[in-house]
Amino acid sequence: MKNEFYFLTILFLIFGCAKDNSQVQKEENVIKHQPFIVVSNQKTIDLGNEWIEVWSDEFDGTSLDTSKWTKTVSTKSRAARPELGIKSWFWVEDHAWLNGNGQLVLKSSKVTTDKMYCGSVDSRGKYEPKYGYMEARIKIADTSKGNHTAFWLQGQQQGNVDGTGNDGAEIDIFESAWTSDYTKSVIHIDGYAADHKANTKKYDTPNIHDGYHIYGLLWDENKLEIYYDGEHKVTYEGIWVPQVKEWLWLSVGASFGDGDFVSQPIGDLSIAEVDYVRVWERDPLYQSPNTSDIIRLRNKESNFYFRVRGEGDDVEVQQTDNSRTGDWTHWKLVENMAPYYYIKNEGTQKLIRSLVNENNAQVYTKPLENTGSWTQWEFIYVGEGYFLIKNKETKKYLRASSLSNDSPIVLGTATDNYAQWKIETLE
Repeated sequence: MKNEFYFLTILFLIFGCAKDNSQVQKEENVIKHQPFIVVSNQKTIDLGNEWIEVWSDEFDGTSLDTSKWTKTVSTKSRAARPELGIKSWFWVEDHAWLNGNGQLVLKSSKVTTDKMYCGSVDSRGKYEPKYGYMEARIKIADTSKGNHTAFWLQGQQQGNVDGTGNDGAEIDIFESAWTSDYTKSVIHIDGYAADHKANTKKYDTPNIHDGYHIYGLLWDENKLEIYYDGEHKVTYEGIWVPQVKEWLWLSVGASFGDGDFVSQPIGDLSIAEVDYVRVWERDPLYQSPNTSDIIRLRNKESNFYFRVRGEGDDVEVQQTDNSRTGDWTHWKLVENMAPYYYIKNEGTQKLIRSLVNENNAQVYTKPLENTGSWTQWEFIYVGEGYFLIKNKETKKYLRASSLSNDSPIVLGTATDNYAQWKIETLE
């Protein structure tokens, strides 16, 4: 009996651990990455309020995802760096690989006394975004050995000469060609011959030569904004902003700035490690919460609005079908202090709140003087035009309690379709 007890205990622990690990994996799979942009109050901007992640590579595993990247291979030497004693250098296939720990590795090596090999990958013909926010977390190669790291974009028609970058540009988000704590961004337009134009901007990059840092580009039809570790550094406007698709490029190359290549022994020089690349775009279905509009709030799962059931205080808030169109189904958002709003019914001029902090607690109406955190709601965008509506006090979300008409609106912790609401503006 004792042995049987031990056996059952061991089985419980094994299956219990398996269940826990499965749950952890499930939670990891739904992580929503957010761009790293810091504003003046030192809080990270959540571009998820308007932006959705549309493409990424976390560089997991040991094989490069060839549906996203091509290893760049030079068919002839790239531009010589005579000031560093480098007569020729090439991108070669075996200098780019995944290390199995979640990073893309780009290596540089000294092949002869005046020749360098380097690693590079690009997304040409595989992924070419037009506009968006893109960032990469990178540990750069050792610039002091005569190689630099770059995160950049290139357009198919960059060589067209028209006096602008509208038809394509080389966008160098950064090139780590200097041993001091700064780098430079450059925009190249109109090819690389006599009509070539470039706009170079130097910016400070504290500790760039130590550890990982995040390099970002915010690109729309009017401007290019470049970020380092979440801080806005430089802006390009006017003729320097491409209006066409561009592909992504990650590379190590021969430095055109600082570095001592000549005294390095033949063999490996250094490596850059890329932890991830992620791209976000504006969601065309996004509609920001607006305090001037009269709205309905429609549930994603049930496709019902919610409404107040009657006049007075402590009246239950329910969901209702499309047959009810009166002002008990009409709401207005009253801004409190960002990012919080009061949700006010147009028919009764009451706010909504829960009476208790429990899962499945029902939501009721309260007078306008109830302005505390129980009546304050944050609208968190999750995509496809839908928001989670989170209470400031309870940290729980407004939810439809069922698929039935006239069923109550409640609070809960889950973020499934029952907790997602679309803002519909009334004419």
